[in-house]
Amino acid sequence: MENGQKSISDLFESRRIFNIPNYQRAYAWEKKQLHDFISDLDNQSLGKDYFFGTILLQVSDSEGHFKIINIVDGQQRITTLTIFIRLLLDRLESFGDDVSILRETYVKYRNEYKLRVLEYDQEFFRTCILEDSDNAKTVIETPSQRRLLEAKSFFIEELKKRTFENLRELREKIENAKVLTYSVVNNAEATLIFETTNDRGKPLTSLEKIKSFLMYKVYVAASDPERYLKIIQNRFGEIYKNYEETLENLNTDEDFILRNHYITFESNINTDNIKDYAYHLLLVKEKVNSLTLSSTTFNDATQFIDNYSSNLKDTFTIFNGLSKLNKGNLLNLFYLRRSTNFFPILIVSLKYDNSQENYNFYKISKLLEIISFRVYGIRKRKLSNTVILKRLYEFAQNFRGDFDTLSSDLKDLIAEFCSDREFQSRLHSPNFYEDIQNNDLNYLFWHYENYLRQTEYPEDGNIGFRKYKSLSIEHIIPQFSRETLLWMDDIFRREHIHSIGNITLDISWENSAKSNMGFDNKYKYFYKDSKFRSQQELFRFVNPDTEEWDIKSICNRQEKIVKFAMRNWDYKSV
Repeated sequence: MENGQKSISDLFESRRIFNIPNYQRAYAWEKKQLHDFISDLDNQSLGKDYFFGTILLQVSDSEGHFKIINIVDGQQRITTLTIFIRLLLDRLESFGDDVSILRETYVKYRNEYKLRVLEYDQEFFRTCILEDSDNAKTVIETPSQRRLLEAKSFFIEELKKRTFENLRELREKIENAKVLTYSVVNNAEATLIFETTNDRGKPLTSLEKIKSFLMYKVYVAASDPERYLKIIQNRFGEIYKNYEETLENLNTDEDFILRNHYITFESNINTDNIKDYAYHLLLVKEKVNSLTLSSTTFNDATQFIDNYSSNLKDTFTIFNGLSKLNKGNLLNLFYLRRSTNFFPILIVSLKYDNSQENYNFYKISKLLEIISFRVYGIRKRKLSNTVILKRLYEFAQNFRGDFDTLSSDLKDLIAEFCSDREFQSRLHSPNFYEDIQNNDLNYLFWHYENYLRQTEYPEDGNIGFRKYKSLSIEHIIPQFSRETLLWMDDIFRREHIHSIGNITLDISWENSAKSNMGFDNKYKYFYKDSKFRSQQELFRFVNPDTEEWDIKSICNRQEKIVKFAMRNWDYKSV
């Protein structure tokens, strides 16, 4: 293919098939980029040159009579353009235009589609985007497929608003739009250019930047760059695929994975500054750049890039695995909303776990959940505590599969930063409600609720943490009660009103409905028939001597809950 400026219609010559290589990212454009795409067309005056951008291409092998053209840079624009033209032609045809030749040019020539997206999205792209499958929404398997369908729906709605004349103007603007193409003959040349280019519309992500950087540097340093370039391309193809699958089950981003990979496999907590981990990509680049300053260390640079890209592929595979193990102890850890510090240990635990049904991994997950709840939640150690963080990172960096040692190290950490004595003391605190964050309170009483269902109400099944929206904590004797009994003095309010024995799990709207009622009315109208067993059981703690819910009731219930918590989060029994 000749380099230089050409029209879109010339670019889509009938015997060319555009292909997105497997090392590229999946379709990423969202509404903002789609709005910009159509706004650019609308704002362009008919008859004047419209520049569509620069497209970097690589001529690949031929298939029969077709030339296969790999899109090195510009795939987001080409994909969006293909979707838009397909829908535009459908609208023009509905007004009576003959678009058969145009459809062969831009969408499908004979039996071949003019654009091939990533392999795992290709069937969806063919049947649901370029064709009109009736069940498109039900067969979505990746976030990129969702974005492709959203792009199609967006353009369908936009084109419905247009007059026949406007539709024809859009077609003419596109066909005459100018595009600057640069064709490369091999991966090495593509890498040289890609490192200094950017995909118009949506900036390159951290993952794309590190990919292009590594490819550029291995081209500079390797004695046989073509071999290494193909290896890195294939690895990043796997990385993108695993990342897309990860997003289906785990709310994360690629920069988070890259950072945790660096912490776990590239850094050394004994010599590095934790604050520097925020600049993990810069640290990798500095390492590679230092090795490419002299030809004497080119082999070292090549080896580093090879190892880094291989290990990075493994880490993205591990994250995909983590996303599919999102249950039990791991899911509980995520419920506590402070899992960030634990990912390096989660990564290596899953990497080296060969036990049946991931027994070792879930055992470590349980200890991490105990750290999160006891050390950070109840003991209120700061997440930024560098002493704890360094220990956690050091455990991960030194781990090579010895789960007994790792378990012992984590237990020692719990004992040091929230011993049984400290844990029990915090649970007995008269200010427990005010001292502990709402999510931790909800989490504790949710576990207590399921404990009652397992032990005292076996006919009940467990409830999920998110079964009921807006979980809250209810004061059994209200903070501002409508009725004041003789024993509700200053000592009671100071030592018992906010204790663990006087609070229970509730739902926000029911909590509000109870307002400041006394116990008798609350039990009669709410607790007795509550969906929570932990509310129904309150009647058991009524003082038989006074027939009231009083200080004795609160103390007895407190002891039961504290005993439960000491057992449930007992690190020594794990």
